[in-house]
Amino acid sequence: MSIDKEKLLARAKTIVMIPEHYQLEMEDNMPEGDEKERCFIWEDPANQDNTIEITLDLVTGHLTRLAIDREGVRKTKVEAKRLGLDGEASVAADEFVAKHAPYPEEYTSVLLEKRKDRVDFTFREEVGGLPLPGTGCWLTLDTELNVVRYHINGGMASKARKPEWPPSIVDADTVMQDIRSNLRMELTIVSLDPSMYEMKGTEQEYRLVYEPILDRNNIDAVTGRDLFGPEHYVMPPSHPLLLIDTVPTPATDETVSWEQRLGINLEHYVLEKSTDDGERIRSLYQLRGQEEEEENPERDPLSRDAYMERKWGDNLRHFRDSSIMVQLEKTTRRLVGYHWLDRGKEGAPALNREQCWKKAEQFLRIVFPDYIDYLQLENDEEKSDGEPCEREFFYLPVYIDGIPVNHERITISVSTSTGDICNYMGVSYEMITELAGCSFLPILTSETAFDDYVEQMKLHLRWYLDHDQEVTAYRLLYEPTTTICNERGEKRTLRYIDAVSGEPIWGK
Repeated sequence: MSIDKEKLLARAKTIVMIPEHYQLEMEDNMPEGDEKERCFIWEDPANQDNTIEITLDLVTGHLTRLAIDREGVRKTKVEAKRLGLDGEASVAADEFVAKHAPYPEEYTSVLLEKRKDRVDFTFREEVGGLPLPGTGCWLTLDTELNVVRYHINGGMASKARKPEWPPSIVDADTVMQDIRSNLRMELTIVSLDPSMYEMKGTEQEYRLVYEPILDRNNIDAVTGRDLFGPEHYVMPPSHPLLLIDTVPTPATDETVSWEQRLGINLEHYVLEKSTDDGERIRSLYQLRGQEEEEENPERDPLSRDAYMERKWGDNLRHFRDSSIMVQLEKTTRRLVGYHWLDRGKEGAPALNREQCWKKAEQFLRIVFPDYIDYLQLENDEEKSDGEPCEREFFYLPVYIDGIPVNHERITISVSTSTGDICNYMGVSYEMITELAGCSFLPILTSETAFDDYVEQMKLHLRWYLDHDQEVTAYRLLYEPTTTICNERGEKRTLRYIDAVSGEPIWGK
């Protein structure tokens, strides 16, 4: 039985000090259709970015979530130094958990991670000295050692049964040998940023590296078998595209507007908004004469829907079904994004995948005329259900001289009923031309890169909460890792081996 909402509100006000001038902007049950919690949000009338969000369990009244945002809080050197006082931070975290967590006495694993402007704590139950995922909570302390974030892991729902340590597990050396025998190092071009990687320079740069490809990454410690299989860890294979001589590539006419090229009829659509962030120009088109939705006068002003309408109503109205969004790269004037929300909903599927690909390729010839030189097409994946779909999706990874560019690919979706292009997610053409002008030739051999990588690789055991069984249960896994701590106690993970210099590239 749920606690009375007035009692929950009174309880919420005792969690943290809420400034007198803050106003209650939202209180509602969540999630919709399966209500388990009640959420309260207070805001500073003078600055809507200053908020306090508190969520309580409907049945027990326990705090399940806390988020405090304060814009413009100045951090002095004295305040920043306080973050080094692990003892004070730990005491503050322990006191908060003891007061608000449902079963704090069961939390025997505590992980502390220091950052420049905060300290993160993770509390969990453990078995065999290893923390159990889906248990405990995490919280964040600011420079004043105030709790500004708190979250119960897994909510207050019934937990999986605590596991027992297996009577026997596979020998770690045997598992490591199996992992090494199936590990390969593949060339790829990556973008390295000093904020994410340990680098000598201060500017983002592209490098040719060897990337480790592990097709065994979560090994059941009892059976010795991987939990998922090789296809779980790698992108699908792709193949080069062939130029069809019978279909000429259209010449790019810069005088033709993008509205004309994309089929946006300006007699029916109007350019409602255009923004320029220095890198991309984003344009939003709306159907002419479209009336604004009338506000529901019967809606509770403190409800979730009313709050979202007040907070983000102007932005939400941009995503009507008839909206068309276009993104152009400013330096090259190439299309890098296109989304026609309600396109392709006219009827039942009529085109097969091959016919849809022809439509996609025709579109590429217009928006990316030299696509043959830089893109490959991912191999089709078999559909398990065999049911007709509203759209066919095509994924085209970027290659430079036969070498893939890490995490760069184009996505096109085509309506199976009309053949219209519904969505296009492109890549920076400026980036492609920059990389095309470079010479990426490896000096290091893949064998040497392999030896350098596996030298840093270790195995560790961890518990995994398996939801794919009839009854959710914990499984003990072996997991390979290259994460270590540096002399300052900061975690670093070996990500790549530079294919030219042989330098190990560590992620922060």
